[in-house]
Amino acid sequence: MQGKAVYAATPNVIELRSVETDERALKPNQMLVKTRYSVISPGTELDCLSGRESGWFHIPAPLGYCAVAEVIAAGEAVSSYAVGDIVLSATSHAAYGVVDEEWTRGKVPSGVELRMAPLVHMALVSITALRNSSAELGDVAVVIGQGLVGNLAAQFFLRQGCRVIAVDRLAGRLEVSKKCGVEMVVDASKGDAVQAVKDLTGGAGAEIVVEATGAAPAALMGMDMAARNGEMILLGTPRGSHEADVIPLLRAVHRASPNLNLKGAHGGSIRSVPDPYVKHSLVRNADIVLDMVKRGELALDPLISKVVKPSEAPAVYQELREHPDRLMGVVFDWSL
Repeated sequence: MQGKAVYAATPNVIELRSVETDERALKPNQMLVKTRYSVISPGTELDCLSGRESGWFHIPAPLGYCAVAEVIAAGEAVSSYAVGDIVLSATSHAAYGVVDEEWTRGKVPSGVELRMAPLVHMALVSITALRNSSAELGDVAVVIGQGLVGNLAAQFFLRQGCRVIAVDRLAGRLEVSKKCGVEMVVDASKGDAVQAVKDLTGGAGAEIVVEATGAAPAALMGMDMAARNGEMILLGTPRGSHEADVIPLLRAVHRASPNLNLKGAHGGSIRSVPDPYVKHSLVRNADIVLDMVKRGELALDPLISKVVKPSEAPAVYQELREHPDRLMGVVFDWSL
């Protein structure tokens, strides 16, 4: 089966390539899917495209991992899905894909607009910060970085009953955060963001600080935003290098005051499929998020900057790289 796929051909160069997918080669636990929509995960994909994400991604390779697709063939061992199901598929930006049943996050129910459904994959990253936190009703949660992952994390902490402060250097992203229900925002490009958080919390700082950019300076800044006995959660994946004095961070964790609790929140820390002995899984989280979307409890529409043809991929990746203030969520419509 022939179809197009978005490839990182060389560093910072995108190509739309023809790819042959053979359903006869399906393993018993695999499915062949036809992509309806996919969304760019800007942080991860731009690092992959630049060559900075060298641990698991090696150019040339297809980009993307956030798709909603129709099952068109299934191996004999597949038990949770059937031909015709519309599923959340961790497949790349491609017309067709092969996915293990374990890497399928669940069915998309009626009532959820399909062009928004790929954003659920991003929400599964964001919800990890909440799952790994000790957030309670009335806590203050600061979320540094208001891209897709940070915005969705802020929304989850709102739903937990927290007072949320969104921090970013891009005013446009903070405006989107306001549209999604975050009332307190701090523009880190204008003045002392730490002092702004202190002012909003009566000098106490935040019980929860979520670092959603992966930038080391943001994490070091976040340390000073935390209240005594607070916690800082590293949601963004750290990449690149940064020279700094780490002693203040180590002392913040080590000393009784401020007694900072430092936690990680990588999406891979949650198991993929349900287990009767483990409460959370990506499939369970996806069911919860999809229900929230269906009920109107999670705002996804403000996050979509544009829906484009796959042929527009080179232009949109360039715009995301050079003008991050212009775009947030870019969705590929594979029917175009």
